[in-house]
Amino acid sequence: MTVHVVIREDQNEHGFIDTSVVGLFRTRSDADAFVESSVSEAHDEGLRVCGDPGTEPDWQVSWMIESHSLS
Repeated sequence: MTVHVVIREDQNEHGFIDTSVVGLFRTRSDADAFVESSVSEAHDEGLRVCGDPGTEPDWQVSWMIESHSLS
């Protein structure tokens, strides 16, 4: 079985990053849907999302998905 871990990073105005696990999912598609929804909410709040045009290196929030096999 594989678990998909969604990790959120928040960067403040001084460049310090706070990292947290925000979700665990059985399927990659569920994790992708969660990240897509989270990015949309961040845009609605006016946050600069890593990966958007013109945000590097001055982004405020980022998500990544790590997949881990469980034995």
